[in-house]
Amino acid sequence: MLVAGISAPATAEWLLDADAGVLYDDNLNRAYESADVRADGAVTFGAAGGWYFALSGADGLTLTANARSEIYHRFHGLNLLDLGGTALYRHKFGLGYAAPWILLSASASHDNYRDDIRDSDRVELRAELGKRFTETFDAAFGGRFERRYAKNDAPAVPRISGKVFDLRGRSAYVRAGYAVSDQLLLGAELAVRRGDVVATTRRDFEIFVVSDAIAADPTFGSDFFAYRLRGTTDTAKLTASWALDDRSSLNFAYTDERTDAAGGIIYRSHSANLVYAWRY
Repeated sequence: MLVAGISAPATAEWLLDADAGVLYDDNLNRAYESADVRADGAVTFGAAGGWYFALSGADGLTLTANARSEIYHRFHGLNLLDLGGTALYRHKFGLGYAAPWILLSASASHDNYRDDIRDSDRVELRAELGKRFTETFDAAFGGRFERRYAKNDAPAVPRISGKVFDLRGRSAYVRAGYAVSDQLLLGAELAVRRGDVVATTRRDFEIFVVSDAIAADPTFGSDFFAYRLRGTTDTAKLTASWALDDRSSLNFAYTDERTDAAGGIIYRSHSANLVYAWRY
């Protein structure tokens, strides 16, 4: 990236983003029995830097390196430092705000948790097609492929993998944004994901028989175990962004998730996130 930045044409622009916020999740461990559900809040920090290259009047390439951290109030095993990078290509099919666009991106990161069972490397590929229908309304739909490679194997049951967080999944989504004013932007997103999911509960035969990886999960207690199983997750997300000035904004997101997993296992979670973001 450094070499590319030095040799880039005059159309290259530096990018620098930073943010800080708080989040709350009412079912962090994705448990399906109410007695096992654990909730917590965290403070979050993030930063990203890189370059935007205007390849032509219709094409742009963005390369960024990023870091993210989450620090939880109760469950310190979830404390996270994430380091990664993203390459994003965008093409616009014509001139003017109403011309549709296509977006392709690839990202990779390393997740370092305080609890080693969650340490992993991630890869995500995304494609999106979108259009601005008016000066204030735009919409897009797309798909993602995610792969997470667990770094540690800690089996709790003989002949059953302990790489609970070795995951893969595919998802499709549709999203829309509406600018209420020059300062306020509202958004909504619906997504469906099919793939591996992880639920942490106390010992339970019902989930045991449909899991293909099991490991002790001391983050939530000495008698809690993490189970990997197949599932379908439906997600609804509402967002609001308030521009404080030309470089900063206050952003709120509310997310509702429902997962239907193998063996009739069903769990639900709700989360809220408030972030202050600044861009140079």
